[in-house]
Amino acid sequence: MPKKPKKLTKQEKRALKAAPRGPKVGQDPSPEGSARSREPLRSARGVKLVEAVSTPPLKLDLGCGQNPKEGFEGVDIRGGKAVHVCDLFKFPWSFADSSVEEIHTSHFLEHVPAREIEERDLLPPKEVPDLESAMDALRTRFLGQDMLFAFMDECYRILKPDSWMHVVVPSGRSNRAFWDPTHRRFFMQETFLYFNADWRKSQGLDHYRVGCHFSVDVGHSMPQEEGLRSPEAQAQRVMTLWNVTADWIAKLKKLAAPQGPPSA
Repeated sequence: MPKKPKKLTKQEKRALKAAPRGPKVGQDPSPEGSARSREPLRSARGVKLVEAVSTPPLKLDLGCGQNPKEGFEGVDIRGGKAVHVCDLFKFPWSFADSSVEEIHTSHFLEHVPAREIEERDLLPPKEVPDLESAMDALRTRFLGQDMLFAFMDECYRILKPDSWMHVVVPSGRSNRAFWDPTHRRFFMQETFLYFNADWRKSQGLDHYRVGCHFSVDVGHSMPQEEGLRSPEAQAQRVMTLWNVTADWIAKLKKLAAPQGPPSA
């Protein structure tokens, strides 16, 4: 059996405590090094640690009216419950590029004027050294562009990469699309394909003045009684009959642009 280690006497223990200790691993053994090793401890005393405050993600409800979506900041031309009071039919918008986490817009796109952008629709930039040159750039970028395309390009510009835009509009095959006299646009399911650059190119429409590139997923809402029918019957009726669809509900994801900004 191995022998037990011999116990130290009290006198031997006192001698060990009094003996000088060597440097720690990686420590400078010189007196100057020992002093330097204590400097960080001295400088850290009295320092108050402050927890970093994270900025909440910016989510916008465009054309929010009196009912902005919960968790989203409303944007509308009139105050009320809107956090950002501005005219979304004036361009460009004040939001920075790739600054918005998510966009929601419900029953607003149908109100976008059905015309091309004119000089009166341009917002002069603030605090620029050469205002006229800046305005010339805006005229080249926007004048003559269809306003719905300009609207979607602005949504694309301010969204962060891979972020989502959720759109609800009345179905163009329903009474609700036409009964409001302030409606200016009418949407079919296929309308959203025009916001995808690959589809535009495949259809020979890449000359259209629009640069946004979204993935497109469009569903619909329907009257309750339609839900009792078989999926096959529903699919047939959605494509052929009036008032079978109530709203189009589109999910659009910002994709990397395969092309530059729309040309003049």
